[in-house]
Order: sequence, then structure tokens, then C-alpha cells
Amino acid sequence: MRPSTFSEHSVFPYIAARRSAFLAGKPTLRAASLLTAVGLVSALGYALGLAGALGLGAMVSATSARAGRAQLAPAAHAAFDPSRFILNALLAPALDAEAVPLRWVDPRPALRCGPGTVVRVDGMPLRPGALVPVAPFELEWWTDECYPFGLQGPRFDGGVKLTVFREDWGFSAMVAPSGLYAVHAGNQTRIRRGAARMPQCIEAGDSRPCR
Repeated sequence: MRPSTFSEHSVFPYIAARRSAFLAGKPTLRAASLLTAVGLVSALGYALGLAGALGLGAMVSATSARAGRAQLAPAAHAAFDPSRFILNALLAPALDAEAVPLRWVDPRPALRCGPGTVVRVDGMPLRPGALVPVAPFELEWWTDECYPFGLQGPRFDGGVKLTVFREDWGFSAMVAPSGLYAVHAGNQTRIRRGAARMPQCIEAGDSRPCR
């Protein structure tokens, strides 16, 4: 058998070079693996972030929609407050619009009031046909299921004293309720103490007298 022609000194440099190249390639492989892992984590994080953002957006949209509905709900169910129209409800039906000068009429039949209804002028029962005072007067009501705005309108129950003043444009009054309330569409509204006028500039959106 012939001995090998490769010397030890010629073989080891080759092995050393291959070993050095192998070891030099390890960091590259590790870096590539690390970059791949980072890329996967970033992609996963982006996907999770996108899903979270979409979920948060849907949550915010739903919350905003509920808030909008909550703000609209009171307006949709707001009760009619007849306090401003108390003279239209309880003074106008007691006036004979065709009489000159003005005279009283019994308002209870027109309002379909119950038998417990009482109407007084300056402390005395209202007398149909009597003249309406020119000086300030007190008109007192105790209503028993009265419907001054028709059967589809609010029902009035309770008492009120109206101190009425004749004006060149109509009537004004100080309103002093005594347990007077109106019921409409299942809602009960207390008549407020204050002032009232008749007629009113409804188109202008305020309670100033029309001139």
C-alpha cells in the first residue's frame, strides 16, 4: 500500500479554513433566524393591533350610537307643558266672544268637566251673561277632569287662582296653582306658578304679547 501523498500540514489548513468558514456562517444564520423571528412577531403584533383597533372602533361606534339615542330619547318622550297656555285653557272658554262688551259663559260643558268642577269670579260663582270686569279680577277654578284642549288633549285636575288684567292687546295674569296638574299621554305635569298672556306670539318662539 502506498502512503498518502497529503501531508499533515497541507490537510489541516484546509480543515481549519472550512471550520473558520462554518463558524463565520453561524452568526449569519443566527442573524437570519433572529430577523425571521422578529418579522413573525411584528406581523403577529400588527395583526393583533389591527384586530384590537377594529374592535375598539366598533366599541366606540356602538357607544356613540347608544349615547345619541339616549340624548334623543328625552326629546322624543317630552311631555306637553300647558302652563304657558293656562289662559287659553281656563279663561278663553269662559268668555262670550260674540258679546260686546265681553260677558261670561259657563265653560264647564265645553270642557266636558266632571261634576266636581267649580268656577268663581272674585270669590262668587261665575254667572253666565254677567259682564267681564274691566278692572283686574280673580278667576278661580277647581277642575275635575276637564279637557280644555279637546278629548285628545291634556286632562286638568286641581285648583288654580288667576289674577287677570285686561290689556290693550288682550289679557295677562298672575298664576297661583293649588295642586293643579295636567295629564297627557300617560305623563303628569304640574302647572307652574308665574305669569301668562293671551294671545301669544307662538311663531316668534317666545311668550311676548302679539301686537
